[in-house]
Amino acid sequence: MQLIISKFKEIIKQTNDMIEAEKEIKRYTEALITDCLGAVFEEIDGVIEEEKILEGWKRVRQDNRTIHFSFGAVPFSRTLMQAPNQDTSHYPLDQFLHLRPYQRYSSLVEVKTAELASEADYRTTARTLQEWTNVTMSHSSVGKIVRLVGEAQSKEDAAMIQELEEADGLPAAEKIDHLFAEADGVYVRSTKKKKSIEVKHGITYEGWARNGRRVSLEGVHVYMTTKDVDSFWNHVQAGSAHLYDLRQTQVVSNSDGGLGYTAERFKSAFSQSEKPVINQLDAYHIQQGLNRAFGVKH
Repeated sequence: MQLIISKFKEIIKQTNDMIEAEKEIKRYTEALITDCLGAVFEEIDGVIEEEKILEGWKRVRQDNRTIHFSFGAVPFSRTLMQAPNQDTSHYPLDQFLHLRPYQRYSSLVEVKTAELASEADYRTTARTLQEWTNVTMSHSSVGKIVRLVGEAQSKEDAAMIQELEEADGLPAAEKIDHLFAEADGVYVRSTKKKKSIEVKHGITYEGWARNGRRVSLEGVHVYMTTKDVDSFWNHVQAGSAHLYDLRQTQVVSNSDGGLGYTAERFKSAFSQSEKPVINQLDAYHIQQGLNRAFGVKH
């Protein structure tokens, strides 16, 4: 810790420009994190290798891999091993870290990329990531990640929906007094010319907290898919049912009331609540409706 503090002091003393000092501190800390994390991965790999050898696995070779995290690229080596009585080989560390073959970006980067892409086009998303993180990717890579995250979310939600349909009752879950829900559809540009993809985007949260003037949401869960709107609401309903026991929960929803995001959609998705769902239109669309009806005075 003292070494890090000394380095920070050295960086600040070397420049009177705090913008450049902050940039340099960011570069230093990110390099420190990536080096440490790479070393941790290799240490874990060594432990796993020893355990596998005791189980009869054979060591094939050592291979390198790099995963791009929000704080930078982490290079590391891991062991390719062959299981007993099997012809195929595996990387036990990759399986331990839940890394897919050919995966370049961390799961957090993939999710945040998909969330950004739901509010901006792919080029803007790629530029925002590059400016605020150590992640560099093309707009076509953004599109690919959006599809991957959407497919993964769809598979997980489909499994939850099936489990909910086959269950004798609702699963045991946390009881909460209030749940707030918002949903809307956002069109993002496709990598194909003159084509767009609608990303159905929903969020639920348990409340909010204030820290001075800052307000942060608590108990946030996000639902995103590029599938049809019926599938989206099925995902919201199944996901909420697995997270909460909503029977005595007051659900409050907020939307623009557009096609696919009406009050009836929210009532159906949170029908497990015995209390009536309170629906409200957001202030922007109320003002927009009034302006259309009565005109705007300048």
